[in-house]
Amino acid sequence: MEILFFIAIGIIAIFVVSLISKRKAEKNLRKHLINAFGKAPSSFDPDIWGSVSNYWDRKRKYETIDVAIDELTWSDLDMDDVFKRLNTCLSSVGDEVLYATLHEPRWDDKPLKAREKIIAFFEDNPKERLEIQIILSKLGRSNYNDVSALIFESQLKALKNPSVYTILTVIPFFCAGVCLINPMIGLVGLIISLITNGGVYYYFKKEIAKNLLVIQYLSAILRCCNRLLAYQTSDGLKEILEQIREDNEPFKFLAGKLSGIMMGAGSDLDILLEYFKIMTLYDFRTYNKAIALVTKNKEAFHRIYQNIGELDISIALASFRKSLSGTVTPSFSESFNVVATDLYHPLLESPVPNDFDLSQNSLITGSNASGKSTFVKALAINSIFAQTIYTCTASSFSLCHCLPITSMAVRDDILTGDSYFMAEIKSLKRTLDQVSHHPCLCFIDEILKGTNTIERIAASSAILNYLDQKNCLCLIATHDIELTNILSKTYNNYHFQETITDETILFDYQLHAGPAQTKNAIALLNYLEFDQTIIKNANVLVDTFVETEKWPDCLKW
Repeated sequence: MEILFFIAIGIIAIFVVSLISKRKAEKNLRKHLINAFGKAPSSFDPDIWGSVSNYWDRKRKYETIDVAIDELTWSDLDMDDVFKRLNTCLSSVGDEVLYATLHEPRWDDKPLKAREKIIAFFEDNPKERLEIQIILSKLGRSNYNDVSALIFESQLKALKNPSVYTILTVIPFFCAGVCLINPMIGLVGLIISLITNGGVYYYFKKEIAKNLLVIQYLSAILRCCNRLLAYQTSDGLKEILEQIREDNEPFKFLAGKLSGIMMGAGSDLDILLEYFKIMTLYDFRTYNKAIALVTKNKEAFHRIYQNIGELDISIALASFRKSLSGTVTPSFSESFNVVATDLYHPLLESPVPNDFDLSQNSLITGSNASGKSTFVKALAINSIFAQTIYTCTASSFSLCHCLPITSMAVRDDILTGDSYFMAEIKSLKRTLDQVSHHPCLCFIDEILKGTNTIERIAASSAILNYLDQKNCLCLIATHDIELTNILSKTYNNYHFQETITDETILFDYQLHAGPAQTKNAIALLNYLEFDQTIIKNANVLVDTFVETEKWPDCLKW
């Protein structure tokens, strides 16, 4: 009796400790989520890069997408770093949906305004936001889960000949029935069928095992649906939760069945259960039923995936907005222009805001390090933000719906054998191709800098004149002052400037009207204490060229 008493006390103690530990973990999670909201992410898991693009890659492959941010534009604008700054999602679904969202500008305001409604709800309702965060945290991350394959390629995940597994499952029970009539034949048949099922199980289980992460995370997504639908929220999330409820109807009993697939044995009871699953090929049949169910209802499952991701990214965007000094929802105009006030780059800790009205193609000139490239990137990134996450880093931002495309951080490519100049003109050619199909917002930094001055000026002028006649708006950052004169009738001119003293060079990072009048390359040589002979001779050559517009044929120092 005493032994039973102590066993009971031990069981109760384990239960209490487990309960306390669970509550403490949830309390710590709540505290972490509350403290992290509205702050820039403190860390980033590099492992997600291997799978974060899976959903977008398949979506682009299997769906017709009219406009998309291409990989060169993504790279030019350092969008990987922008993604890291934005991404405080709590699940792999959120990660992948956010990545896809940033690649796909929407020219229909309806989904953008629907997203804004959810973001605003989470901004205004911290208590309900926290409860949804807890649910999304339980879904969590599972890198390389490949669940997006179930949306677009579910037939590739199915086991072949599913009816065979059903037949093999029935045979042992049939043989057990035969035992009642002819024990010898029934018993032999039963033994053979069990050995056969065991062999099939161990030989083909690798087919399920390689998709184990898919099944486990599918189960986690469906359990997340059930938790979301069990949570009683206010009307702010009613629409999206009702859509999840409707789409989850075919799957609502599937989550629990999937959670036990290929989980292995622990206790004696688990071992017996494992043998039963082998005998009946339970894992195989359940796996195939799950794949078949998702295939039959893949549109509904796709909406579930998108809507869970939408909840996750909306909380991340609400946090992103709070973490910055100022953001605004954009407005869209019919006229082809971009108008911004207090525009700044989202990755800068202490940005200098600028106002800008891009109603006509424009050139930006200025000295090295004066802020040209940063400003161009800020405008380009926000033109993507406006049409994807409906959030801009400015106090006002208006634009027409258009496709942002860049030619900026060009690199030579050793593997393909492309020189810098070849890579550059390929980048420009894709821009020219796009403006023939879509209204484009074109951003170019240091056009054709990979070739000689004469041909660079000539070709650049011709390309920019061609773009001026197309359905696009261009913002070009350049050091070539000659372009400001050649294109003065078709391109507006702006510049960044600096103040140079004997001791330092100061930049104000403010955009000014007109072309740049100052140059700082030689001043920087002087500032870094190059030999004065170099400085003197360089200035002589500059003065000579300014007076004669020619370089001397033969230098005599």
